[in-house]
Amino acid sequence: MRGYGHEHQKRRAALEPVVLAGGVSCARCGGLIGPHEAWDLDHADGDRSVYLGASHVSCNRGAHRKPKPRLEVVAPVAPPPLAVEPVGLAASDPRWRVPWLKGLRRPPKDATWPRLMTRPHPRATGSLGRGFIRFAEQRTGKPLRWWQQLVAMRLLEVDADGLLVWDTLVLSMARQLGKSWLLRELLLWRIHQGDHFGESQTVLHTGKDINICAEVQRPARIWCRQRPDLYEVRELNGLQTIEYKADRSRWMVRARGGVNGYSASTGAVDEAWKVAELTVSDDLLPSLVEGIQPQLLLVSTAHRLATPLMLKRRLAALDNLESGDDDVLLIEWSAPGNADPGDRAAWRLASPHWTPRREKVVAAELESAQSGALLDPDEPNPLEGFRSQWLNVWPATAAGRVLPGGELLAPGLWESLSDRVESTGPVWLAVEDNHGKGAAVAAVCLLPDGRLEVNGWLFDDWDSAIEAVERYTGHWEVAQVLVGANLLSRVPQDMLPTPEPSGIRETRVGLPLFRDLAANRVIVHDQPDQALTDAVTQARVREGLNGMTLIPEFGRTDLCKSLAWALVAASAPAPNPSIY
Repeated sequence: MRGYGHEHQKRRAALEPVVLAGGVSCARCGGLIGPHEAWDLDHADGDRSVYLGASHVSCNRGAHRKPKPRLEVVAPVAPPPLAVEPVGLAASDPRWRVPWLKGLRRPPKDATWPRLMTRPHPRATGSLGRGFIRFAEQRTGKPLRWWQQLVAMRLLEVDADGLLVWDTLVLSMARQLGKSWLLRELLLWRIHQGDHFGESQTVLHTGKDINICAEVQRPARIWCRQRPDLYEVRELNGLQTIEYKADRSRWMVRARGGVNGYSASTGAVDEAWKVAELTVSDDLLPSLVEGIQPQLLLVSTAHRLATPLMLKRRLAALDNLESGDDDVLLIEWSAPGNADPGDRAAWRLASPHWTPRREKVVAAELESAQSGALLDPDEPNPLEGFRSQWLNVWPATAAGRVLPGGELLAPGLWESLSDRVESTGPVWLAVEDNHGKGAAVAAVCLLPDGRLEVNGWLFDDWDSAIEAVERYTGHWEVAQVLVGANLLSRVPQDMLPTPEPSGIRETRVGLPLFRDLAANRVIVHDQPDQALTDAVTQARVREGLNGMTLIPEFGRTDLCKSLAWALVAASAPAPNPSIY
């Protein structure tokens, strides 16, 4: 007989009318159990054959809760130290005294020298930057800002043979400073350089959001449409293209998954913090291999949830900041990681162009963040959003190591979802095995206000997990029980409701659903078991075209899987009966 089988249910049924009448004291705390309070039939610690009487659910759970095994996080005994960022080269450093930077080494009063910038390339003897600056200023009728000229001169450094020396540009600064303006002019200039490079140019432009990339290109499309004798502009099904008729050079905007299969001379990734590393390594870089003097441009403001794409390349560039021999050019305006968000000097370090109006905007954004307003839909922590967007602070990474994937939930979000609630609605349960080394049970309760209360527990073995499920089904209105598909044979045949299988598909759908529900504060937890808090806050995931998967190197995955399954079931719309 299981610990919460027929005998337990019989005793509880006999006691229930007395509890509902309001005349029973809690066996644990001595207080009266109200007719509408949740209660359990309690038993002696360590001996389930000895019954003590009724007790509050909270008293019962607190008394019987056993320390659950902690998640086994695979990590070195002594974790590697956080990477210490080098001190950048000041504008007065003699290494900047090269002919092509003459006139740019002293920033104007409204500008700031980059905090981090790779020294001139050891092979560099000049730059194509002056030609680009003339092209952009003649086309637009406006002068480039000082920092835009500086970036152009650095990016287009050439060796004694006139060949570009930089393979990759990593460009980063705070919001609303003209990154998109500069990127647009660089890409438009490149498709006019077929004669210089000896072949027609193909520019592939992708990024976090294809609509954002198309918006960057839009002013150039408008300009080119006004010159139909020189350019052909296509805007078909979101595939925006500018083609220079003289040699059929093209600038194409494509979604992240649509940049393979081409032979390109320039690849540009906008808002690269959100772009998966495989988009570049497996799709974009192979397209650049056969190009003549190809370049990859990675442009982005910092973000705490950045993928390894920017983090790895930035880390590698930091290691070669003073040698310049890795062919990766880093140019970054940012505040140090430990900067006070209210430090106005730090604001300027992240902004190459500075005006009184910008100072007012940043001050207003800080005030909004301090009041709890979200500045970034991808960042639930307002102050962290401010640090990323306006101080351009990238997340610290372990020296030489970038964690794979991304966090399931942003730091601090789970803790902010705690609330005292009364669990009265239907419950969805899910149970999953941990490869024969324990099991997990997750519960999702639909609250009257539409929120979903979640909880979960780890168990030493499968039988203990099934016993907990049976106990729940005897005490609560259980709408559905979900079980790992390959474990249905290990569930008692008389369990009600009849268990239903779940697996990879439900996990791939359920993890992003969990993240979305949490970000929109539909999820709530009321003093959850510590195992659930550990599982959720330590979990890391990989995002793919078919959904999300958990990375097992960061601990047990059974509890997050079961929670994902339960959330999918609890969020499914109720079927509408057909009317005949």
